[in-house]
Amino acid sequence: MLDATRRPELLAKLSEKTYDLLVIGGGITGCGIALDAATRGLSVALVEKASYASGTSGRSTKLIHGGLRYLAQGDIRLVQEVGRERTILHRNAPHLVLSERMMLPIVRGGSYKKWSAFIGLSIYDRLAKVIPEERKKLLSRASTLSEAPLLPDSSTLGAFRYAEYRTDDARLTLAVIKSAVERGAVAANYVAVEELLYDKDGRVAGARCSDKLANDVSTPIEIRARVVINAAGPWVDAVREKDAEIQGKALHHTKGVHLVVDHADFPVGEAMYFDVFDGRMLFAIPRGRSTYFGTTDTNYSGEPDDVQVSSEDVDYLLAAVERMFPTLGLTREKIRSSWAGIRPLIHEPGKGPSEISRKDEIFISDSGIISIAGGKLTGFRKMAERTTDAAVEALGRVAHPCSTEQIVLHGGAFASYAEVLSLQTALAAEIEAAVKPAIAPQLDSEFEAFQLVHNFGTAAQEIVTATKTDHGNTLLTTEVQYCIQHESLQRLVDFYVQHTGRLYFQPGAIRSSLNEAAAAMGAMLNWDSKRTKQEVEAVETALHAATDFKTKTTNKTKSSLNR
Repeated sequence: MLDATRRPELLAKLSEKTYDLLVIGGGITGCGIALDAATRGLSVALVEKASYASGTSGRSTKLIHGGLRYLAQGDIRLVQEVGRERTILHRNAPHLVLSERMMLPIVRGGSYKKWSAFIGLSIYDRLAKVIPEERKKLLSRASTLSEAPLLPDSSTLGAFRYAEYRTDDARLTLAVIKSAVERGAVAANYVAVEELLYDKDGRVAGARCSDKLANDVSTPIEIRARVVINAAGPWVDAVREKDAEIQGKALHHTKGVHLVVDHADFPVGEAMYFDVFDGRMLFAIPRGRSTYFGTTDTNYSGEPDDVQVSSEDVDYLLAAVERMFPTLGLTREKIRSSWAGIRPLIHEPGKGPSEISRKDEIFISDSGIISIAGGKLTGFRKMAERTTDAAVEALGRVAHPCSTEQIVLHGGAFASYAEVLSLQTALAAEIEAAVKPAIAPQLDSEFEAFQLVHNFGTAAQEIVTATKTDHGNTLLTTEVQYCIQHESLQRLVDFYVQHTGRLYFQPGAIRSSLNEAAAAMGAMLNWDSKRTKQEVEAVETALHAATDFKTKTTNKTKSSLNR
């Protein structure tokens, strides 16, 4: 049940029995655990204190990648695992996990030489079991500059082209939790864990939670469970502290920032993985009408709820782009949006942010709480499998083996990516013929179809059909209604961020749709005028924050480019 209009019924359901598992955290890892456990026949409750994918899982580089940089660090197992996992995800969600050509420029004085890149990519192709048509290809200097004229003529020696996979991380998380609920999991967003519950032997037995959307938060929601799993991402240690003083390993937070510009202002023909000349590499990735680039990797000690893009983060990324693309002339004024996310890594003494392993690790407390931290978006399914294995062992059960490798995620029932494109073409024609003339002559039918299909998969047809049937609705209104009824959309700002990505990739279109979207949500969720005004203001605040970069006291990030 992910119908936001039935929230009272859902919250009551959380307290009506003792579940096998209570999962804390609605990011990709927690949602993956809920799906895995539900398919094994376990009863599962999941709570998320905000919107699904509102933390790290909605603020990544949005790549399901094979981990070329992990090979350089000697992490063979991780390269093998994520290479296999991206193939599985592409098969099970072809509308969300798309093959993306990636260019690795070889430049004079850069991190990669031709021979080292050749050897590395050859090993990468083998370990990740890359299909023949996506294996590395060496481009000559002339071909490289012809295909990527923004690169510096004086220092470019050539390039390698290889394959990565692009995704929408938040939409992927939503597809996973929808698939979990379809298989019996009970999930609620905007439900926060206030304290843990224990049995007479001191073993954790559930959690006392609060409804973050309620006017009266004094009425607790008690969820009883035989095993509690802490998959709270950057907040894993905060949950561990509710149990006891943290013993042993702790998290190390690093911050990653991405900036978004119009594609016309950064017209890369394909994704790039390029040198920053301070020992790091950055991505520049075209997406629709935008190009986004990043990421930074700096230590972060602030509150995970308040991570922001600083002025120095912007300086660093713009300087890096200027170094590799000297004729581009990218400036602050061209930045359309941005996001910052926290990587919840396992602390390794003496290592800098980029040196810390991206491996996941499971911690089990004396009271029985199972915590999972670290890891990468690409490897979430295996992380979920390992965590669920630990939960099954703690339960003393004989459960079904993991079968998520074979589960097509919600909206992903396509035989191939060609079928995704076929649906996109068909819906563009429907929008052009029936929706556009009657409701919105200004619509770009092809772009709307692209957005709908790559966000919602097969459910895009349902949205277009509903719009055609109800002539009082626009496509936007129907989209809002779908997210409320099928994805537990509770806040207006979440529609523009996690559910559609408009805040990042179509910020200019938000103001013209804001009142319409607010009216649609208010009508379905019974908002009064005060609540509607608050919701609109929250979106305006988020829009401002995406381009309002605060100056921080440290200057480490900026200075690293001047070594």
